[in-house]
Amino acid sequence: MARDTDVSDKNLVEAVKKDLSNFKLLYEKYLNAVYRYCYNRLGRNKELAEDVTSETFVKAIEKFHTFTYRDISFVAWLYTIAHNLIVDYYRDKKEKGISLDDVPQFNKSATEDVLVKLSKDEMKSKVIEKASELSDDLQNIFTLRHTEDLTFSQIAKMIGGTEGSVKMKYYRGVKAVQNLIIKEYEKDK
Repeated sequence: MARDTDVSDKNLVEAVKKDLSNFKLLYEKYLNAVYRYCYNRLGRNKELAEDVTSETFVKAIEKFHTFTYRDISFVAWLYTIAHNLIVDYYRDKKEKGISLDDVPQFNKSATEDVLVKLSKDEMKSKVIEKASELSDDLQNIFTLRHTEDLTFSQIAKMIGGTEGSVKMKYYRGVKAVQNLIIKEYEKDK
């Protein structure tokens, strides 16, 4: 069963194919979502997020003639464009995340001890902070899952993997973030 947004997006895409000036409807519909995605992926840098968001829509207009509704929704196509621009930005800056192999493992009681001490707001802040230390691939999955509320299946279609592999990466990322938080608090003891 198709979702309402998929049906309305298909109609909007057809309208844009007939007259490119209708693109403003898709732009208005997805501007905030693309900006949030860029903002979270670019270290909450407002100006940079605005630049990449603008560039995303410029590229979308330039390449609109290549877009067809198959297995990927219009918004997923926009996220893919934004993701590629962000990857290019980090590649140019030569900023790399940490490897999951570098993350030490901690015992369950230490995990519970640290997690009990943190309030919900502190935990949310710590998770956001520590997730930024993960690999670009994992940061992308976290952002799509938590900021854009995409399902594992939608993320898999977007990044070109299977739903199972996305889930596995996501849960490894959750464990890595948990370990990074615990490591920080054990250091303070």
